[in-house]
Amino acid sequence: MSFRLVLLAFAIKEGIHGKGINSFMGRYIIYTDRFYMCEPNLPSKWYIRASHFNPQKPKELQVLTGNAMLSFLTDDSTWLKIVIDVRSNNQWKENAFVFYFKDNACRALKENIPEIYNEVFKQGEVIKGAHCMVKPGVYEVNKAPANWTCPNIPIMPYGHYRYRSWFGKPEKVSYGCWAVDFHIIPKPV
Repeated sequence: MSFRLVLLAFAIKEGIHGKGINSFMGRYIIYTDRFYMCEPNLPSKWYIRASHFNPQKPKELQVLTGNAMLSFLTDDSTWLKIVIDVRSNNQWKENAFVFYFKDNACRALKENIPEIYNEVFKQGEVIKGAHCMVKPGVYEVNKAPANWTCPNIPIMPYGHYRYRSWFGKPEKVSYGCWAVDFHIIPKPV
């Protein structure tokens, strides 16, 4: 009898109307919870807030408000270290993803998160040929749309993450450490 039910289920599969089950990774949307400094006594700081993310309207972008203060000239000699931790079993699993750029931090940000770079740091950019430079100063964002697309990272595992980035010049250990708690969810079709 059970064999007949299995055959019947396969024979009328067109009558089953449902959605596919999302896998653990794929095309994604990023939304942020909070921005903060992971080491508050460093000279470069940011005070940014993001609007609430509405899961019923996932294509609607969050809005950023606040400011970022760079205390030094960011250019091709600036290094950048990015550590992404994943939240699992109510604790942070550190160093899930580690990216280290020994130089060209400005260009790395511009190429990997171009929309955020344009909204926050484009106003301080100094264009000199192919070199990327951002002047020291305070960069304000006022209700700027936050499109967290990363063109060089097409798929990511879904989950809750913490982004921490340290940056500085070769002669100094670090000028700043900025952190963001964010979520990666499946991109709607």
